[in-house]
Amino acid sequence: MLKLAWQFAKRYRSNTQSSGFIRFISASSTLGITLGVAILIVALSVMNGFEQVLKQRLLSVIPHVELEAVSEGLTDWQAKISYFNTIKGVAAGAPYIKTQGMLRQGQTVKAAEVRGIALDYEQRISDFANYVVAGQLTTLTATDIVLGKGIAEALQVQVGDSVQLLLPTLADDGRLASYNNVGLTVTAIVSVGGQLDYSQAWLDIAALAQLLHYPEARVQGFAFRLNDIFSAPEMAVELGRHSTDYVYLLDWFRSQGHVYQDIQMVRTILYLVLALVIAVACFNIVATLVMAVREKQSDIAILLTMGMPKRSIIVIFVCLGWLNGLIGTVLGAIIGVLLAVNIEPIFAAISKVLGHAILDPSIYFVNFIPSVLHLNDVVITCLVALMMSLIATLYPAMRASKVQPAAVLGQK
Repeated sequence: MLKLAWQFAKRYRSNTQSSGFIRFISASSTLGITLGVAILIVALSVMNGFEQVLKQRLLSVIPHVELEAVSEGLTDWQAKISYFNTIKGVAAGAPYIKTQGMLRQGQTVKAAEVRGIALDYEQRISDFANYVVAGQLTTLTATDIVLGKGIAEALQVQVGDSVQLLLPTLADDGRLASYNNVGLTVTAIVSVGGQLDYSQAWLDIAALAQLLHYPEARVQGFAFRLNDIFSAPEMAVELGRHSTDYVYLLDWFRSQGHVYQDIQMVRTILYLVLALVIAVACFNIVATLVMAVREKQSDIAILLTMGMPKRSIIVIFVCLGWLNGLIGTVLGAIIGVLLAVNIEPIFAAISKVLGHAILDPSIYFVNFIPSVLHLNDVVITCLVALMMSLIATLYPAMRASKVQPAAVLGQK
């Protein structure tokens, strides 16, 4: 019986003698479902891409947790880091000193966050050495400096060039007393692909401590890499509990957490909005079937007179309406998958035509449109579209089964 119902449904759908308006409404419902499914798959893939870039690029470079001294710095830092590394959940720790400074090359000046690092320790908690696009980062001497690509481009410097670093010197009351001016050689340029390229510079920790007149063998804080990045708030508290110094507890949720939350919020809103778009397209199926039932009343009456059960009439018109949803969903899934897989080169080509990046890397944490296609997103989207399409067919199909053969045929 189901096979017979599909045959009737396909015949009715391909009938060129049907009303042109009905065919138009039917085509518009199929097109609406196609666009909704395709756009939803692409949008979810882009959100997955942003989330992956956040985890694999940004969070592989910035510390997950930091313990920063409240006042005079932290002493005996090697032993303390060794102790912290034994705490469950900590992958590695490293010391740091950071400050705000100005970099100058000729008449060009650029503000930057200057971070003093112990290279051997830093490479255990950060993958920024993997993003070196010029120079080398095997050693870091007192006269070396590593720049983000955005800063290097702003200053128009390359590896081997010299830059002037201006660091503020504060009086006891916190006011600016003077500044230190030191010449450094650019040994490497790092390109993570976002805001860090325009805001970060790295120095040897001992050299920066000397420039800032830090007490000997003291550091400003400890930075940690965690096994589970989403446990950062809890691990910050745990590390603070084990600390013997007065420290501020900082984690990546404070500095970058809004980015992750925004991605999740946009994902939810997109799913809701585009699901409603698909639902609106499915309402066109209701209109199509209602008009099709009125047009095919005589056929329905004849079938009922010949003994066809009412449930079979319901199945015929459910299949007729569901064909629109099925065709639209399949086409939308194919188009959505193809776009999601190729969205990065598409936007790269658009950026090349426009002459500038669509996402400004000085504002956003990436300068490209990432995309990661998940099979479960495709499956869920298709199931939602097919379910909505099926539900939309029920009312018109039930009306078709209630046609009175005597009343319809009596008018002929």
